[in-house]
Amino acid sequence: MLIVWLSRILLLVSVLLAVRKGDEPERLVAGILFATFALDAGNHAAFGNVEWFSVNPGHAVIDIWAFVTLLWVALRANRGWPLLACAAQGVVLTGHLAKSIDGQMVRKAYWTITQLPFLLQVLALALGTVAHIQRRQRAGRYHAWRLD
Repeated sequence: MLIVWLSRILLLVSVLLAVRKGDEPERLVAGILFATFALDAGNHAAFGNVEWFSVNPGHAVIDIWAFVTLLWVALRANRGWPLLACAAQGVVLTGHLAKSIDGQMVRKAYWTITQLPFLLQVLALALGTVAHIQRRQRAGRYHAWRLD
């Protein structure tokens, strides 16, 4: 239960920091991570709590959407940290795939591989926003998106 509250508090702090001090990539990732949290809460309200015995279709849809949107930001942002957030989401998708292939996968392992990467994503957002703030102080304004 501690990990759940820790991730919620870290999400709130990171989102507020990104919205207040970040540029467009930080705000987009903050919105994506907050949306996954809100959509997950809606999924649980509609379908009940997950028992981790099988792949939860609601979680899978939310996680696929999050991967696609994080990938879009990661490939276009003039920053490196969104790649880490996207890679963590890739781990989550791998967890869903592994559970769908092997239904006997241990429940705790499935929970771990699909839930803990969120902490890494929130930390990447917070540290990326701090790095953006420091870069802006050091170098001034710079492009938020790559200029391909």
